[in-house]
Amino acid sequence: MTNKSIQTYLKNHKTFLDHSILKYLNRLSAPKEIKDIMSYAVLGGGKRIRPFLLAETAKLYGVASKVYKYPCMAVELAHCFSLVYDDLPCMDDDDLRRGKATVHKVFNEANALLGGASLLVYSFHLLSLDSFKINIKDKVKIISNFSQVTGAEGVLAGQYLDLLAENKNFKLTLSKFKEIQKKKTSLLIAFSVLTGAILGKANKKEQNELYKIGLLMGSLFQIQDDILDLEGNEREMGKKVKKDKALNKATIIRVKDIKYAKKAVKKIGLKIKNKLLAINKNTEKLIILTEFLMQRTS
Repeated sequence: MTNKSIQTYLKNHKTFLDHSILKYLNRLSAPKEIKDIMSYAVLGGGKRIRPFLLAETAKLYGVASKVYKYPCMAVELAHCFSLVYDDLPCMDDDDLRRGKATVHKVFNEANALLGGASLLVYSFHLLSLDSFKINIKDKVKIISNFSQVTGAEGVLAGQYLDLLAENKNFKLTLSKFKEIQKKKTSLLIAFSVLTGAILGKANKKEQNELYKIGLLMGSLFQIQDDILDLEGNEREMGKKVKKDKALNKATIIRVKDIKYAKKAVKKIGLKIKNKLLAINKNTEKLIILTEFLMQRTS
């Protein structure tokens, strides 16, 4: 298996997931513009890395797509909610995302707030559906975990701390950087991997190990993102680059330097691959995905 083949798997998964998301968005009894905002924010660009990780972890244990599609949709909707809010003028003030105008540029800021909130709320609805047929105890656990990683203990806290760190008087240390990136990025990725394991009835030891792998995946993803902001191509990235330094963002490069960041990507990537090899499952696809994330240019 190669990076090219993993891109094919990602593309196929995206097609499957987008079809499922569109189906459920169409079922919403909501004002047309709210539905348009939600569709615009979710469908189109993006690789669907988080739901792909969830699906592939679940498939290690033989879980069917008719089951894992629900948390996959929820994760992607929650992630897109965070992007809509991240791009707002009161946050990072971006006008380009995934190669197209950001939501507030197309629908205005007030509607972006409403559409983004609708995405997050609907993600919980998807997890609560009767058609998401799993053990009720597991369902409650997944929803509880999801509320933690998307709320004031996770993504929202990460965004708050990220904005706080922009202050010129804020002393960003390596430990503070790790706390911010964990809440803003790693927790949702770790949730995705853990949820796949929960769906597959993995034992506690495997769940714990896969959760740790998810946290490492999040670190890898965020550090590579920091590198790409400095060295990436705007057209390929689908968003503006070289903004982190201008906004005094909490990046690994601000704490250390680009050389340290690139070494960290290699070190974390190797650690992930070794942990995946130690699991008594066919984790080849996840190992190749790790390689892809280490080398990604967008």
